[in-house]
Amino acid sequence: MEQSTQFDANSAFVQVKHEIIGLRDFDGEDNQDDVIYIANKLNTVLRAVLDNYQAWSDAAIREFVLSQNDPLRNLDFMSDELNNMVRKIQHDIITTVKLAIHGDGNPHLLA
Repeated sequence: MEQSTQFDANSAFVQVKHEIIGLRDFDGEDNQDDVIYIANKLNTVLRAVLDNYQAWSDAAIREFVLSQNDPLRNLDFMSDELNNMVRKIQHDIITTVKLAIHGDGNPHLLA
């Protein structure tokens, strides 16, 4: 039996969701209310991107995730550790959707 090498969009989606859930358990020096806000914002961004990715260009997705809905934009203080975790999740959202669209040439259903 041949092993599939195609991109598994649903697994990637679940992995990003687990990263966001893990962020909620972050126990650093940052305000816990801010951490929960960030996790909720990232979850909302992920859902919006997954609902609309077929109609958006790569540049539009990147702009939506990194600029328009950056959860760190309005917060005064963030530790480097939390900042790095959030940036990684944002990158993973963009990468997951990009691979879903371009991974094997066919868009996938991601929910």
